[in-house]
Amino acid sequence: MPTFKDLQLRPALLQRLQELNYHTPTSIQEAAIPFILAGSDIAGQAETGSGKTAAYGLPVLQSINTDLQQIQALVVVPTRELAVQVRHELKQYAQQLPNLKISAFYGGHAFSQERASLAFPPQVLVGTPGRLVDHLNRKTLTLGQVKQLVLDEADKLLEMGFQEELDQIIDALPQKRQVILFSATMPEPVKELIADSLQEPQFIEATANAIPGQVKLIGIKVEQQEKQAILSGLLRTLQQPGIVVFVNTRKAADDVTDYLQTQQVAAKALHGGMEQQDRDRAMTLFRNGTTNVLVASDLAARGLDIANLATIIQYELPDNEAAFLHRSGRTGRAGKSGTVYTLISTQDERQFRDWKQTQIDEWLPADRLKNQQVQKTQPAATAFATLHINAGRKDKLSPRDIVGALIAEGGLKANEIGKIEVQDRQSFVAVPGDQANVLAGKLSNGKIKGRKYKVTLVR
Repeated sequence: MPTFKDLQLRPALLQRLQELNYHTPTSIQEAAIPFILAGSDIAGQAETGSGKTAAYGLPVLQSINTDLQQIQALVVVPTRELAVQVRHELKQYAQQLPNLKISAFYGGHAFSQERASLAFPPQVLVGTPGRLVDHLNRKTLTLGQVKQLVLDEADKLLEMGFQEELDQIIDALPQKRQVILFSATMPEPVKELIADSLQEPQFIEATANAIPGQVKLIGIKVEQQEKQAILSGLLRTLQQPGIVVFVNTRKAADDVTDYLQTQQVAAKALHGGMEQQDRDRAMTLFRNGTTNVLVASDLAARGLDIANLATIIQYELPDNEAAFLHRSGRTGRAGKSGTVYTLISTQDERQFRDWKQTQIDEWLPADRLKNQQVQKTQPAATAFATLHINAGRKDKLSPRDIVGALIAEGGLKANEIGKIEVQDRQSFVAVPGDQANVLAGKLSNGKIKGRKYKVTLVR
């Protein structure tokens, strides 16, 4: 088996990959990285979970000249969630590269902050088409120095109607550039985009096994009217944090979430009808363990990247097998094991049988779940609550400062403090739920890093 060292990556990237426990490249990484390093245009077909972000991200990072403070690589993605995820992953890989700035521009993020950041431009910019075009139209962004363009999730970009925006972005680039395109599927519009925008591309495919072998598919045959009760019973038997329940519509996400909350399950909805700040809050609570269950529409199927996500429940079947595979690909990443439970009603069975890449490994009798009652008290896994601090990176606040304040002002021990997320202008920290209100008061009345900040409990 080849190693990342065999792919001629620079020592700083290799060291970081070792720290992240990335030892062997996936098939898409093995195929793509040498071609990208050689400067070829790439048209890659790769499913969710195949490691495509590293497949383009590592060679792109290797090509950046950190002595030049200008946008050298542009990554275009379809959704805000994916923009945030890709920026996070690239920053993870680039941690050992000094003087490298990576930014993400997307709707729902303050335009003024993005414009101000361009006074000291990032070398790598991740963005959604609408926000990038907004900058181009206002002449706050120039792309004349871009050497590499990445079109990530090209099928989704076109499916969401971004053809005109892509044309405008590509027209703003230098004639001489490398284009790297990845798509889960290759419908005609994607093939046309490849023909129009790529020069003699190398075609790469890594879709032979869309669901990794370490992911177990468990089916549950249910009657439609029993679905909520079966879901509740299944969650009761699992008794673990970090479960994503996929549904098809915004209404279903809200309805299922409301039902689970009546059953004392720590659940939150995530769908496109929510304000961006509410979606961000739901994801933060889920990542730090305050929320056990995330009930998500397909908005989250692409771009949802939760470390160690082990369990997915397909509460409703999507319209097609590709969407089912995208959802399932949220677990079993980086060689880890995972389980996908699928609730299949009578009307779903024919559709499910027609899917060729989706074979159930085990059937779980619904009767075993019907009489399960969700506990009326929160299990230990949801013993955290989340505090919001109205300060972040731009205020020079760090996780270490928050830990210090919780120990000094709140009297906590370090091992009692949960996950901390420091964003640009706000921060979140998970703390013991039974002390959350008291801690919020102590931190508000005390000081963090010598300054007073407003600290509130996130509901």
